[in-house]
Amino acid sequence: MEPIIVRKPTKEQEDLLRKQPVWEHDIETWKAEYDDRCETFLVISGKGSIQLEDGRKYNFASGDLVTCKPHTKCVWTVDEYIKKHYIFDMKF
Repeated sequence: MEPIIVRKPTKEQEDLLRKQPVWEHDIETWKAEYDDRCETFLVISGKGSIQLEDGRKYNFASGDLVTCKPHTKCVWTVDEYIKKHYIFDMKF
C-alpha cells in the first residue's frame, strides 16, 4: 500500500472529518516524519504536496482526502494557504 493516499472522500468520510479539529498553515516547506499514528485529513481550502525521500510526490487541493501512513518520512510543501480537518487512526 502507498504511504500517502490522495482521493475524493465518500459522504461518510466527509461527514466524519468535518467534525474534527482544523489545522491551518501559511506557505512553507519543511521536513516531517509521522509517528505511530495514521493521519487522515480533508483539505478545506488551499493546496500543497508531500514528497517522499524516494522522490514520489503527492499533490492535494481543496476537496481531497489524504491519508499518511505511520512512520512516513517526507517533505511537506504548502503552495497556497491551507486549511484542513484531520483525524488520527480513522477507521475506513
